[in-house]
Amino acid sequence: MCKSVCVIGGGACGLATVRAFLEEGGFEKVVGFEQRPSFGGIWNYNELADQNLSIPSVDPLAVVNPIKTENGYVWPNAVYDALETNTPYPLMEFRDYKFPESTPLFPHRSVVLDYISRYGEDLRQHYRFNTRIVEVRRGQKWIVRSRTVCDATAGGFKESDSVPDTVEEYDAVMVATGVYDLPLIPELKGLRQWHEKFPNTILHSKTFRSPRELAGLEGNILVIGNSASGIDICYQFARYTGRNIYKSARSASRVPGGTSDLVIEMPDISHLDPETASVFFVDGRRLENVGCIIFATGFLRSLPFFAEINRSEKPLITDGSRIHGLYRHCWSYEHPGLAFIAISRYVLPFHVAEIQGIWLAKILQGKIFLPSFAEMASQERQLLGLRGNLPAFHDLLYPDDIEYMDLLMKDIRMASDNGPLPKEWTELEIALRKNTKLLKARCLQHFERTGQHLTLREALSLNIIDTGQ
Repeated sequence: MCKSVCVIGGGACGLATVRAFLEEGGFEKVVGFEQRPSFGGIWNYNELADQNLSIPSVDPLAVVNPIKTENGYVWPNAVYDALETNTPYPLMEFRDYKFPESTPLFPHRSVVLDYISRYGEDLRQHYRFNTRIVEVRRGQKWIVRSRTVCDATAGGFKESDSVPDTVEEYDAVMVATGVYDLPLIPELKGLRQWHEKFPNTILHSKTFRSPRELAGLEGNILVIGNSASGIDICYQFARYTGRNIYKSARSASRVPGGTSDLVIEMPDISHLDPETASVFFVDGRRLENVGCIIFATGFLRSLPFFAEINRSEKPLITDGSRIHGLYRHCWSYEHPGLAFIAISRYVLPFHVAEIQGIWLAKILQGKIFLPSFAEMASQERQLLGLRGNLPAFHDLLYPDDIEYMDLLMKDIRMASDNGPLPKEWTELEIALRKNTKLLKARCLQHFERTGQHLTLREALSLNIIDTGQ
């Protein structure tokens, strides 16, 4: 029986996991680790951005270093100044823990950080802050090496005799470190030469903080990517500067976002020509006088503290497209006792983490029984045949995300105990999920007209959605 659990990550998903294990009971030791000095994970905004980008950036074994400041070490993340969620806040709420009623339907990043911090306040005693996980490997149990983030350890990146590492054993390890850490900048013809000729003109969405930083740039600005960050960077720039901005997209976007006639849609890229500062597209068009290229191309799957496993015959990470050997995008059937929280794109991560945490706690307490190794491996192979070894492998778009959560809920309900249950979907929440793109568009339009953000009550009064009630 599992008695000790290590949870890596102090963002919303890590907190939900720790709470699930504590509420389930039966565990003698539940310890959370967070490299930052506080809760919040990706929602911890800092104006400092990681400028040490590898171009191209395609190595999933690369490590993201913190930035040393007078006040300590900062881990730059993918949150920018004016970021607002693209998910209605009721879909982000944990069980029995609400956002204030006056919250805008799509809240600002600072509101989300405050919500997470308050949610985790009673869990602080179970966390070790300013502590970086440097190694996780398998022995008789899971061996976890952690290191204090301080000057003596260079922010947790070198061993120190004065501040030695801590090595502990755990029965299980839950990884809730998110998927927005290591930028993906794919190889393009001419990219390396462009970077050599025009240094500091290649950016990634992770380094974006404000359209003010781009407003004074000369030449055309090209954003590559058509998901949340690409759409938002273009919208913010166009709205702030009143200038055209170009966006290269392979396909239609799956997420909501703002629109502007100043955002000029372009197709996929053929190649870059640094000699003429031009970008060529697959349809033969050419964009000249390009002064800045922003890659909004997502992130690599990266698990640097699993170096030993990744060198083994059963690696978790190969090319960074996905995590290998998982049942239901969560449980490692190749490495029992290891699980990954909310790694799928397009899901509602807070809600998914809460359900996965309860599901995993019951598995480790012997209340939910998993299929055989052969069956779990077979299910992964079937999914691989459908989706390929691509970043989309773990994606769960609506309504796949709801069906996925229902699968876990079914297991949880069948467990023979009276333990905690995740919150059930309400008709309103299902309607919000189904109509998120429309709601986001209407809220942005309302803000542009009035300068005011719509609350949930106000949005419902506009009869934008049918709640089924």
